[in-house]
Amino acid sequence: MGAKAVRARRAVRGGFAAVLVAAVAVFASGCGGPGAVEVDPGSLPGTYRDGETGGEIRLHADGRFSVTGIPESDLWWHGGPASVDFDGTWSATSHSKFVYLEPDDTSGGRDLGDIQLYTASPKKVFLHPDVDGPVTLELVKVTNP
Repeated sequence: MGAKAVRARRAVRGGFAAVLVAAVAVFASGCGGPGAVEVDPGSLPGTYRDGETGGEIRLHADGRFSVTGIPESDLWWHGGPASVDFDGTWSATSHSKFVYLEPDDTSGGRDLGDIQLYTASPKKVFLHPDVDGPVTLELVKVTNP
């Protein structure tokens, strides 16, 4: 085997290692949200409330949700300070570290797009709309369905 083939094989091996290191760095950086943990989606339905603002997110067992009194800025990184109320459907992800909140087209959240509600435990959820910014709101489960 010539020296050219050996150098090419080493370059491919080095490139693979660089890609692997980059993938591990992205995974470890918290792309699942800071403190997000995997939970059983069946344990999520209930009412989650922010004790300071009184804002609520209700996850219904039938796959529906409602948001009441949550500032738009906590839901969307370009949002304003006004509180919004809206309804829609929710679904757990395959890894169950967050659920998608999909606002109905006719509700107050129609311009927000899909929202990721991260799970810190079966009794605590949080919003983290800007992956480079802080968690914007933590809500604690106050009732079951």
